[in-house]
Amino acid sequence: MSRARVAAFILFLCAPAFALDRSHLSEDIQSAIAHKEAAIEAGRKRLKYDFVGDIRLSGSVTENKNSNAEEWSRSGQASANFSQDIFRSGGIIASIDYAELWARAARIQLIQERNGYLQNLATLLLQLRQDQIRLKQNELNAKNAEIALLIKQKQYEAGETDITQLNDALQAKNNLQKARLDLQNQSLSRFDEIAKLTSLKPETIPLAPFERIGEGEFIDGSLAARLAKIQSETARTQQTITLSSYLPTLSASAGASYSHSEAIDRESYNYGLSLSMPLSLTEGWAIEEKKLEALRAKSQERTTVEEVKRIYAQSKNAIEATQKNIEVSKENIALYDSLIRVARAQTQSGDRSRFDLQTLENSRQSDQLEIESSGIAVQIELAKLYYAIDMETK
Repeated sequence: MSRARVAAFILFLCAPAFALDRSHLSEDIQSAIAHKEAAIEAGRKRLKYDFVGDIRLSGSVTENKNSNAEEWSRSGQASANFSQDIFRSGGIIASIDYAELWARAARIQLIQERNGYLQNLATLLLQLRQDQIRLKQNELNAKNAEIALLIKQKQYEAGETDITQLNDALQAKNNLQKARLDLQNQSLSRFDEIAKLTSLKPETIPLAPFERIGEGEFIDGSLAARLAKIQSETARTQQTITLSSYLPTLSASAGASYSHSEAIDRESYNYGLSLSMPLSLTEGWAIEEKKLEALRAKSQERTTVEEVKRIYAQSKNAIEATQKNIEVSKENIALYDSLIRVARAQTQSGDRSRFDLQTLENSRQSDQLEIESSGIAVQIELAKLYYAIDMETK
């Protein structure tokens, strides 16, 4: 990573933080989301008014000539007919309900898609912070490895150790150098992944800390649970629509026609009511199929809620485990503080090598950085929970 990019990223770490929203995504992603929103609304209106009958218009012009006539005769006709179901044994109301449920489900799926982009972006930004911390840790560990190699080299030259231990110290130093290169390449890869999600520079979009979410709040706001509930309601509505299609239907109709010929002009009008009911061999199977689909959707709703609870529990356990690691690092730091005080006094009196003090100080800084890295790991877990719920109504 270039020095300029590193410097910019350090400014990013110190900049004021705020939450990510749709505006932070690339223009292409925002445009795709906007188009899908418009398509959902158009689909909702189409489904909501699908029960409204169509007006059928027709017209024709005909020219005739028989063998006894010298000229062609022309005739024309035009008609308009309209038929509307006014009662479908509950099917009309169910079809309107279905339109609203379909739109709600589609909107939730779109929110899930949007949140997926935002979660990926937030996670990548947090991981970039971790990369910088790990690079600092790598630098500190490399300093300790250089000290250990220098000590082993002097011990080997004095005949106090064998070549194996010296070689191990050299390999440890080399492994840290390779790890540093891997971390740098990993950071560059994250920058590339971020560029796929946003046109903004990572250093310009710092994150606000994600807050803890209670289990009840998470379950109530879970997009997956809400979607499963709506899909269950949709299945019951489809069951009602299917059942109503085999029950009596009352329809009103009206029409008008006009015909013209050389002999006469004629107009006619009609209106009426009709009651119909189909008799179908597959009626029972169709109704049973929709009933079973509704039962399956209800079962899936319960399964989804349990899965949401498991997801929360897994994140909670991961956060608690990370917090325990933080406590261990804090205990290590307290021990290092005690050892550093002793080592500093002994170094000043000449009773201990300065290498011991440097090693202890580097190790202490590394553990302090580990606390920061662990805090970011907690934030990554919280981001998973945050973007799994409806942020606008949570």
